[in-house]
Amino acid sequence: MKRTTIFLPDDLHDQLRRDAFRAGISMAELFRLRLGRSNTPPSGDRRGRDAILKVAGICRRPILTSGIDESLYGI
Repeated sequence: MKRTTIFLPDDLHDQLRRDAFRAGISMAELFRLRLGRSNTPPSGDRRGRDAILKVAGICRRPILTSGIDESLYGI
């Protein structure tokens, strides 16, 4: 087993601490359980979900912001 350190926002840390306490397990065990739920690795292709990545490569014209609202928001 490897040890790692992560930084969490205070509110998320507090929620995880409460969840671990209610379950009667350590926070480390809670992390392992929750992280182990998904056996499929992330796809790495976020273009369909990330609006900024949808406009990657659109800057072929002199005016960089031309068409950005349409590309980002469909308007």
